[in-house]
Amino acid sequence: MEEKIENTVDEKSIEDKVKKIKDEIKDIVNMDEIEKIIKNNEIEFTLNDIEYKVVKPTFQQKKQVNEERIKKYTEMLQVPTNLLEADLIKLYKKRGIDVDEMDKQDQSIEKKRNSLMEKLGKMIADDKIKSEIDKLKEEVKNLIAQQQENAMRRAVLLDTSIETQVNVHVYTYIAFLITEKKQDDKWIKAWNTFDEIRQFGIQH
Repeated sequence: MEEKIENTVDEKSIEDKVKKIKDEIKDIVNMDEIEKIIKNNEIEFTLNDIEYKVVKPTFQQKKQVNEERIKKYTEMLQVPTNLLEADLIKLYKKRGIDVDEMDKQDQSIEKKRNSLMEKLGKMIADDKIKSEIDKLKEEVKNLIAQQQENAMRRAVLLDTSIETQVNVHVYTYIAFLITEKKQDDKWIKAWNTFDEIRQFGIQH
């Protein structure tokens, strides 16, 4: 009987520690929405008093998206003034902007961030002093801020590349395919044609 009680306490202790780790790290990496998406396979939101829903794409829709990607990529390649990402990176390097070096720095930051996150998890599990945990959290937040800044800078530099333009087009096309709106208590396609999405304010 005593052994049974001991095992129950041990299991509860583990569960409590896991919950504590999740709660502590939540404010750094908010997984709530991601977990919700994985669980329900959809996201609902309201815009201009209209309810919208983004649903998980079907196999057929994924196939359509891939076909649209190939079509857009081929179309852009045929225009001589359109540049691939690699071409733009070479041009920037000639002007003293090293995108490849930025990528290396970002990889280094990512490695450091992962290491700190692992250390943070252990510190929380071992009930370390709150001030030490908060200090580590701040370091992680600073690294995330650096990554976001680097990502934004890279995005701006390569905004005109064929790859970026194709991606923007494809994301818009995906939105067209998998977004629904509520009308008379029924879910219908948000847009009847791909061109209608422009009126919604999404450009490609």
